[in-house]
Amino acid sequence: MKKIVCVFLLACIMVNAKEFDLTLDKAIDLALENNGLNKISKLNLEIAKAQYEQALSANYPSLDVVLYAKRDDKDTIYQQRGEFKLPADMAAALGMMGITSTSISADIDTIAVGRDTVRGELEVNYPLYTGGKISSIIQQAKLNKEIKAEAIKRSESSVVYDVKRYFYGYIFVDSLYKLINDIYENMKFSRDLTKEFLENGTTLNIKKTDYLNIKLITSLIETTLYKIDTNRKILEGAIGNLIGLKYNDVIKITYEKQEILKQNQDLETLVKKSMDFNSDIRTIDLALKIKDEQIKEAKSEYQPMVNLFGNINHTYNSYQYGYLYEENANRWTVGLAVKMSLFNGFKTDNQVLEKRLDKKIVNEQKILLEDGLALQLKNEFIKSSLGFKQLKALQEAVDAATENSITNFKAYKYEMVEAKDLVQSSMMEVYVKADYLKSLHDYLISLATIDKLIGKKLEETY
Repeated sequence: MKKIVCVFLLACIMVNAKEFDLTLDKAIDLALENNGLNKISKLNLEIAKAQYEQALSANYPSLDVVLYAKRDDKDTIYQQRGEFKLPADMAAALGMMGITSTSISADIDTIAVGRDTVRGELEVNYPLYTGGKISSIIQQAKLNKEIKAEAIKRSESSVVYDVKRYFYGYIFVDSLYKLINDIYENMKFSRDLTKEFLENGTTLNIKKTDYLNIKLITSLIETTLYKIDTNRKILEGAIGNLIGLKYNDVIKITYEKQEILKQNQDLETLVKKSMDFNSDIRTIDLALKIKDEQIKEAKSEYQPMVNLFGNINHTYNSYQYGYLYEENANRWTVGLAVKMSLFNGFKTDNQVLEKRLDKKIVNEQKILLEDGLALQLKNEFIKSSLGFKQLKALQEAVDAATENSITNFKAYKYEMVEAKDLVQSSMMEVYVKADYLKSLHDYLISLATIDKLIGKKLEETY
């Protein structure tokens, strides 16, 4: 029963697995589409856009509806004490009636407001002038949105570089595997041929130690093949993970041999392009603009704030008379408010100073970044320039080593060279070709690094 379940699970995994033929361009496209960090950067951009829209709302009047209801512990009582002085003619008339008082009591105890109140109010506020504060905040939000857009470009550039790094690493390991496998097949044939020479006799001075040496080398080469194949499988898995594939997806990586072109831009041009396109440089330039806006925002405290306000309200009260009688139930108000700080203990001065010092720090960081970027480009420029020359020199060595190995292999079959010459030529071929492949890998990585540092692939360059 357990075997049946295991077979069933294995079959389900195989059914769900997909096969992918990967070229470098397709791998880059899939990585940009599926990479988690790139998705996060895009979400951050959406957040920045929402923040920008929030900042823009300050340009519009705010309209709010307020509704509240309350019950006090008792009615509000209006109390008045005193007397009203009567006019002389009224006092005289009252005297004729036998009333001699010249005043009447003004003592009043009456309900002013009932204990239950419900009010609905529509309020409007519109900032007419803020000393540039609102425009500065909006501009900061806009610049922040551009910074998030640069973060996407930086993330995409890193993803492309990582894909190239792994892909070029796979090409190197796969090419090395094919090279070692060819040598291994030749050495197996040579081992069997040497054994035959040793057993049947030959004109060459073949000793048993010659056979054992070739046999040992063949076994070591076979072991090396397993190690290289393991690394190749690991790189396949790393590429699959990088481009967002599942662990059980099958990857078939394909690549074509192409002419290796020289990086033909001079160092000054590369540095200039990096200052225009590098995401870190563009981000710090945007950060400097934000600092300028923050200085403007701080300076706005020196200016008066002017606000237009108004409201319309309707009030219900449980007491139909008093302050909130029917004619007072519906009211409206419109007004203008002006606020200006006359003295706040030099707080605004120090806020402005703080923002200016912040900008100086970012300026210093920009200088360090530009110098560091130029130095990195210089290093990669030197590596790629010398790497190309090294490849040209190694190509001649590869041709010579290949011809020498083939010649010795054929000669050994016809008993024209000794076993040590065969082994030496085979090992020399492996060494020279492996060195060529490593140099090619380093050259391609150097070009990819230049693209990453610049922030843009120079299509016309390679």
